[in-house]
Order: sequence, then structure tokens, then C-alpha cells
Amino acid sequence: MITDLGPPGEALRPRHTGGMTVATPDLARTVAVIGAGPRGTAIIERLVAASHRRDWRGPLTVHLVDPFVGRGGRVWRHDQSEVLLMNTTTCQTTMYPDASCHAVMPSLHSETLADHLAAEGLGPGDFASRAAHGRYLARVLETAEADADPARLRIVHHGAEAVDITGPADGIQRVRLSDSRVLRADAVALALGHLPTALGPRSQQLADAAVRHGLVHLGPDNPLEVDYVSLLGRESIAVQGLGLNFYDAVGMLTAAAGGRFVPDDRAPSGLRYLPGGDEPRLVVGSRSGMVYRPKPDLGPEPPAPHSPQILTGERVLELAVRSAGVDHEREVMPLILAELRRALAGAGFAELATDEVLLRWLFPFGRRGGETAEAHRRTREVLRGSLRAATDPDPAWVLVYRVLIAMRTQVNRLIDLGAYTTDSVRRDIDGHLRNAFASWASGPPVARVRQLLALEEAGLVRFLGPRMHLDIDDEAGRFAARGADGPAILCDGVLEAHLPPVDLPAYRSALIGAWRERGEVQKDSWASRGSRRRMLTGSIAVDGLYAPIGTDGTVYERRLLVGVPVSTAQPGSAITAEPGTSAQLLRHAEAVALRLARAGGALGDL
Repeated sequence: MITDLGPPGEALRPRHTGGMTVATPDLARTVAVIGAGPRGTAIIERLVAASHRRDWRGPLTVHLVDPFVGRGGRVWRHDQSEVLLMNTTTCQTTMYPDASCHAVMPSLHSETLADHLAAEGLGPGDFASRAAHGRYLARVLETAEADADPARLRIVHHGAEAVDITGPADGIQRVRLSDSRVLRADAVALALGHLPTALGPRSQQLADAAVRHGLVHLGPDNPLEVDYVSLLGRESIAVQGLGLNFYDAVGMLTAAAGGRFVPDDRAPSGLRYLPGGDEPRLVVGSRSGMVYRPKPDLGPEPPAPHSPQILTGERVLELAVRSAGVDHEREVMPLILAELRRALAGAGFAELATDEVLLRWLFPFGRRGGETAEAHRRTREVLRGSLRAATDPDPAWVLVYRVLIAMRTQVNRLIDLGAYTTDSVRRDIDGHLRNAFASWASGPPVARVRQLLALEEAGLVRFLGPRMHLDIDDEAGRFAARGADGPAILCDGVLEAHLPPVDLPAYRSALIGAWRERGEVQKDSWASRGSRRRMLTGSIAVDGLYAPIGTDGTVYERRLLVGVPVSTAQPGSAITAEPGTSAQLLRHAEAVALRLARAGGALGDL
């Protein structure tokens, strides 16, 4: 039976205010938030803060919809294995805006993840489990609910999935849930996170071959959803990807096998792996061959961010207005290298301040992953060297790490401003630079790299290096993995160790699928100011920052999207909120919370 929640109401009489059409006076006085992970929780926290304003015109009901509501959301749910780790320290995560965010509503609390986990014995410089972050998110939500006066703001949980949202662009929305209930809302915020996608053509070929030959194929997915147990008892598994999902696989697979890591001062990794008995050998590679290096151990108070001296904000703006568009390799990469040289020389590391040394350090297989000789040994040496540098930590290593984080920010600004030519984005940024930055700035904790090296020392990991390629050997009935022009290694399975892409046509979400079918959503594109050429991105197109655009140009102002599915409009949307950084996650959460409150008639223009 379908239950229509909320007062029936009459037809809306809209008025336009501040980018959001606000209906008056016949309101449902109800809004909905879809997703109870970090972004959805932050929106709730900001709504509660708004409800304490003197000009709040309650009551307003907010429905919070998520199968894992109250547990941190799907990715961060607090009842997951403690094996999966965050790749930021506890002091680098918060859910409360601070002075750097210039929030409209003051925060009622200031507890960071580090504050919350101090009772569990974790320090500010420690890496927490994702389950621990889920406990923090659950605490933030509980605190917000305790702060809310039900006469002004009522929060209702729904442990279900939103399978469709219908309604006119400027009218009441109907949110259909997987438990057959229907919610009526003046506006809806969607904080969906990474969505599952259909397999691409090549992945589907691998999956079909796995069925045909009795092999195993695990496509791109959230690590929590991957069936690692199905890999046990196999001789060799080809793993595509050397990033964070690969490191997650190292932790989850060894835990599933029942293996243990024990200290061993004689081993280069500092650990010895005691197998559980069913572990496969992992044959690992990627397009670039750039394995993610460990995050340096910076202690409880990380050093201040690097302030660019060459690729400055002013230089970024100068490049952004060039009529012909910017070529990254010719015009920006030299500035990045100059920034590194200046920083190193100024800190007393003149011997490292040469392009030859820097390029070899930054790109162990060459600028385009073209050097492939002795791929296994070279990857192992990169890992061992970076482990030593991150553990001490080496001041030069930390300086390069800090400079590259700052340079990534500047490159992202150039992309956001449309400065690059379309060809340069495809060839230089997407084709190479993103991986290079990520391999330095987005790596795992030191402990996970030790574990990977311990597996290599136990003969359970083989690195193929760059230009990894997978074939289907129908005669042998197995997969054949090779790196560049190296020999093929026969494998019993494939693990695609990366998250599903941001790809609107491939999303398997029932909600997004319904919008696609009705033409209420379309793909976004990125435009180069110089060439005026546009490039489809797979992200959802929005008007401004939040409202999806239908294929006929209709702007659905009552549907507000935040996070990964709209990453073209909100770049860096997968990054958590760090104190003191004017965190995008928290700024977007407040903007969306205010628009929800206005749509529900609880606030006027501020």
C-alpha cells in the first residue's frame, strides 16, 4: 500500500527569491534529504543551526532518507570492518564549519574527528578506520537531533532508498521510497555519493569470459561491496589499479584469508606476513604504473600549507584569460617544476632542485609511463624509498608533498576557469597528471604500504608497471595479464580496483534511471575558454551549482544535488572537510540547507 505523507495542500502559488522558487502560502512545510553520509549529515546540521535563528518560521519537517541512516551512510557505516582505513588523519576531518567557512549560521559545536576519537585512544596524527568515521557521523547527527526543537524543526528517519522523485520544476516534489511510501516535499537535497554503474564494454567482456571459463571477475565497486572471498583459493588474480582501492583490497583480502602481519625488524617492510592459506598471488598494474605512495607521518600538527611563489593565484588568473587556451605541458608544467626547484633550493636541498632529479622522483616510469624495464623492481624500490621518507619523515619529501598539494589546487583552479584547451585536459590532465598528483598527495597510511611490501616479500604480489593490458586466453581458459611489452601471466580472475566512474548514462541508481528515462537530467560538459570546444564529462548538468537541468532545458529548482555525481560543477566534491580550509563540503551544505529552508517557508531572504 502506498502512503502519501504530509498534508494534501492546494496548488502552489510561487514567487522567486534568491535563485529558488519559493511557494506561498500553501506549503507542504516539508523538505527531504536523500543520503545520510557526510554531505547529508552536514545539511541536517546546518538546518538545525538555521532553526535557531530568530527569524525562523517553523515548524518544518525534514525527512532523512538512507538505508543506513543513523549509521554514517553506506560508505562510512559504523558497523563495517575495522580493516578499511581513512587516508587522512583524524585532525584533518570535521563536520562543523569554523571561521574559515564564513558561515551564515554560527556553529553550535566544534568537535572534530580527532576530538571525538580521543576517547578511543586515537591521536590527531593517527589514521582512523572508516567505521570510526561512521561513528563520528552518527554522533554529529544525534547531536543535531538533540539540538533541534521539534516545534521548529522535526527530523524523521527513513531506512529506505529513494527510487524516484517526481514533480514540477517549481512545485511540490513526491519522493517514492523502496518501502512503497511516498513523501511530499517542498524541495529535496540529494547527497548520493559514488553511485554503482553498469559495466563498460571491456569490463563486460571480462565478466562474460569469467562466466565462460569458470573464472572470477570483480568490477569497479565500493570496497565494502566487493566479494573478496571469491578470490580465495585462486592461483593468480590480475588487479587493475594501484590507488586507494588497491590498498583497500590488500587489507580486505588478507583479512578474508585469515592472514596476519607480525613485526619483523629484519624485513625491509618491518613486517612479516603469515598466510591464512588461500591467498592468491596478486598481479598488479595500471595505465600509468604510478603506485600511490604513503602519506608522510606529520605528527599531531601538520605543517602549514605551501604558499605558491611562482604558480600564484595571480598567475593562474593571467593564464585563464589567454584567448588561445593553455597547453599544460608547454605552459604550466614548467611553472610547477620551477615552484618545486625554488622551494627545495630555499630549504637547503639544492642537490634535488634540478628538473632531471625531480622528474625521476615524480615520475618513476617517465613522464608518460613509457619506461617499463624491470617494472617490478622499480615499483618495489619506489615503495621502499617512499616508506622510509614518509616514516622518518624526510623534510625534503614532506616539502615536495606540500608543494604538490598546492600545485594540484592551482591546476584545479585552471580547469575550473576553463583555462586549458580541451585537448590538453584530455591528454595531459586526465591522461597523466591526475594520477601523478594522486600518487603523491592521496596515498594510504604508512601501515598499509608496509603491508603491501610484506606481501611482496612473501611472494604474493607481482608488479607489472605501466600500460597494463588484459587479454582473454580462450585456449587456456584464463586471463592473460601483461605490462607494456612484457610476458603474459595467466590469471584465474580479475579485480578492477577502482571506484565506478562518474558516468550519468551508466548509473544503475533507480532514481537517476527514472530521471534519465523522463529526460529530467542530462550530462554536463566542460568548456575551454580558448578553443570554445566542449567535452562531455559524465557528471550531471546543473544550473549554477545544484539544480539539475532536463534535456529540454528545464531547471528543476526544487532538486538540489551535492557531491560526486555533479563533480564538474563542484570539483573536489569527494574530499572530506578539513578544519581551517574553508571546506567546500560544509559551504555547499549550508547553501543547500538555506535553500531548503526557504523553499519550505521557514526562512526568507537573508
